[in-house]
Amino acid sequence: MPVEPPIPQPDAPPAETPATPGIAPAEAPPMPAPSQPDAPAQPTAPPPEVSPPTPDVDVPSPGTTMG
Repeated sequence: MPVEPPIPQPDAPPAETPATPGIAPAEAPPMPAPSQPDAPAQPTAPPPEVSPPTPDVDVPSPGTTMG
């Protein structure tokens, strides 16, 4: 019987992991995403990064016209 309790214990760690603030975000990133404003800001970062390349292509266009 004493050996049976140790088996259910491993099941308890997984439940305690999400409770931890350090392992919770790493184990369940989607959960902290809606709760944390930093997560939603990440998806918005990709679009802005694509914006710079667009203007970059526009810069060479005028440069060629000047030449």
